[in-house]
Amino acid sequence: MGNVTAARGAASGPAVPSPPPLVQVEGLSKHFATERKLFGKPAGTVKAVNGLTFDIRDGETFALVGESGCGKSTASRLILRLLDPTSGTVKFQGNDLFALSRKRMREMRRHMQIIFQDPFGSLNPRMKIQDIIAEPLVAHREGNAAARLRRVKELMQIVGLSEEMLQRYPHEFSGGQRQRISIARALALQPKLVVCDEAVSALDVSIQAQVLNLLQELQQRFGLTYLFVSHNLSVVHHIADRVGVMYLGRLVELGEVDAIFNQPAHPYTQALLSAIPEIEPERRRERILLQGDLPSPTNPPSGCPFHTRCPYAQPRCETTEPMFRETADGHWSACHYPLAAMT
Repeated sequence: MGNVTAARGAASGPAVPSPPPLVQVEGLSKHFATERKLFGKPAGTVKAVNGLTFDIRDGETFALVGESGCGKSTASRLILRLLDPTSGTVKFQGNDLFALSRKRMREMRRHMQIIFQDPFGSLNPRMKIQDIIAEPLVAHREGNAAARLRRVKELMQIVGLSEEMLQRYPHEFSGGQRQRISIARALALQPKLVVCDEAVSALDVSIQAQVLNLLQELQQRFGLTYLFVSHNLSVVHHIADRVGVMYLGRLVELGEVDAIFNQPAHPYTQALLSAIPEIEPERRRERILLQGDLPSPTNPPSGCPFHTRCPYAQPRCETTEPMFRETADGHWSACHYPLAAMT
């Protein structure tokens, strides 16, 4: 398709440049100080996110995956400016979020919303569903009470809930219904970017499928862009367009979802994929068991941070940090010997 488009552009005039990404993350880091010593100096630093660089294209689902503690949820909160970074930039529609004033950032937040992991803890138990969904509209002074009620009823219908439920409280709903309420709240201001932070991990498997299908329908209907944070690679394979794999706060691999799942270039990615359960025996991968424990983010290994657990590690890996480089078209990896992982 790209070659056809280029040929047409050459025949009819200059090629039309591709639109800029919706989100541009450059050198993003977040370090947390641990317990402080007697004179106020930190005893150590947790490098939760350490130099992330990637783009999120308009209308796509970009997934961040990795083990618990790899920094993917912290990264999502940095992108929404719910946390201030140690260094780096995040641009949304060309605007540097960390350079915006408080007033301008408040205006920008209507275009960026989040669906949290816990459908039980993310809803105020003292508020009725009508008020929970209307809360973003009230905060941004959208319409009068009658207009807000109409919008809330519309949102309830969009996520598959009856408007008769509006006067109920969160404890009267199942986990799947609560997550639908959270989705309705996230859509209230018609955002462009929605961060799904482990949005289905707390749900039963059958309910997960329903919520995932709903998210995909809403994306097509409203042109949404998703940042999908998850440790469940089966879910990611179903919903994502591109995948970024994180380890100890860094990206170790990035690419189109099919390339990542069919030809992983990093040993860590290969190990994660080998743990996916498969019903059909002929499709099962040989299980790769990583040796050792996950290193502490306060004292990461020198050289390649994965070398202490890597089955392909060489002496160079212990001393030299690999560059994050393109190993194939659109496929990036931080590994000195990426081909070794595909043998």
